[in-house]
Amino acid sequence: MQMNLKNQIPLLSKDIRFWIVLFFVIRLYGITNPPLDAASTWRQTDVLMIARNFYETDSNILYPRTDSAGELSGIVGVEFPIFNYLIFLVSKVFGFESWYGRLINLIITSIGTLYFYKIIRNYFGESSAFYSSITLLVSMWFSYSRITIPDVFAASLCIISLYHGFKYLENGKTSSLFIFIVLGMFGCLAKISAAPILTCLAIPLFIRHISISRKIVISLGSALILGTVYYWYFIWVPYLNSTYQFGGYFFMGMSINRGFEQLVNEWAPALKQFFITPLKYSGLGVFLLSLFLLVRNKQWIGIVSFSIPMITFLIFVVKSGRWFAVNGYYPLVAIPFFAFLVGLGLSQLKSKRTAMILLLAICAEGIGDQIHVFSIRQPYISLISLESNLNRFTMPNDLIAINSEGSPTPMYCAHRRGWNTHNENLLDKGFLNAIKSKGCKFVVVLKIFNSNINLELPKVYDSQEYSIYKL
Repeated sequence: MQMNLKNQIPLLSKDIRFWIVLFFVIRLYGITNPPLDAASTWRQTDVLMIARNFYETDSNILYPRTDSAGELSGIVGVEFPIFNYLIFLVSKVFGFESWYGRLINLIITSIGTLYFYKIIRNYFGESSAFYSSITLLVSMWFSYSRITIPDVFAASLCIISLYHGFKYLENGKTSSLFIFIVLGMFGCLAKISAAPILTCLAIPLFIRHISISRKIVISLGSALILGTVYYWYFIWVPYLNSTYQFGGYFFMGMSINRGFEQLVNEWAPALKQFFITPLKYSGLGVFLLSLFLLVRNKQWIGIVSFSIPMITFLIFVVKSGRWFAVNGYYPLVAIPFFAFLVGLGLSQLKSKRTAMILLLAICAEGIGDQIHVFSIRQPYISLISLESNLNRFTMPNDLIAINSEGSPTPMYCAHRRGWNTHNENLLDKGFLNAIKSKGCKFVVVLKIFNSNINLELPKVYDSQEYSIYKL
């Protein structure tokens, strides 16, 4: 029998909407900052580069393009650019600004948190829903929901889709089915690794009192989502890469055997990324405690609800190989699973004071570890002036080369097209002659990546941060 939430959580407001709004307002601080904060700068500028090209070059959503393809068109196969396109649509009304992506992500993830709460409340009670939602809010989602990357955006769409999928199985309303299919499709297209969230729908398929017809319809809807995602990632993306000759830009994963081998070799950082990065050390401790409590209390439906999507997510982990161990944003879409289990476990504690202390520990470490995301630090802060300085010596359509070591961030800040290259290539006269023959007119040497490069070319600008050469 569930206790009243007021008795379970005496120190905090019982209305989760208060906390969602509060965290929304807190994360508005610095919302208009350029995409140069510490959290995945290259991923942010990659998203914004595609959005800006929709705005400035071609608005066809089926043909996303980057600025880092040299003399080529830049059309490339990537994740379905629904997030990028929303930035473009807002820009059509107000003019292009990079911070629109931050705000869109923050709005969608806040709504997603509310639906995360609703799902858990409907099936596991208010206290479980409250603990889980607060845990989600202070996890890595705290910082990544206010930057321009599609991971938590996609996961939130899938959470909202999941809620409506459950609703359809309960009430059979066509509107619920429609929202489930549309948002589930966009969520999985935006980030294919968010798809495990929808696997929770497998559980009610085994409940007898749900009509067979609804089970069939929801299965067909799921098949439609799966088919669309398959077409985009495994037919359309390879087509774009082969047709427009810029393949390899988007990582499509590797074989299971190779990925497993790489994870074994990188086992220490991989385990840290999987267990510690999402909820930090205090969250991991409470997660393990929660798992023990659920097993002891034989809360098998909760364990199954966690295990099904997590096992599915592990397939993406293995397919990612060593990249899972080195990219901090890879675990983002799995955090709702961890937060759910933590919340469910905390609700099992007889002492609600103890539960609150543990929750506050998670909050303190989670937020404290992410405060730095509100500020912009070196080395990237120096790139803010790159476009204005290039405008003094180059035309907007001039092709350039930058020693960005593969990151799209400097090219995005330059607001030019051209080559993201490596330090050693700029010292290779053969490489410089090759790109000059393809139309490259200027070379930017970023001293933040290598301060020892001094090219035998006419230097038109020089500062402590970068030099600009005429090729």
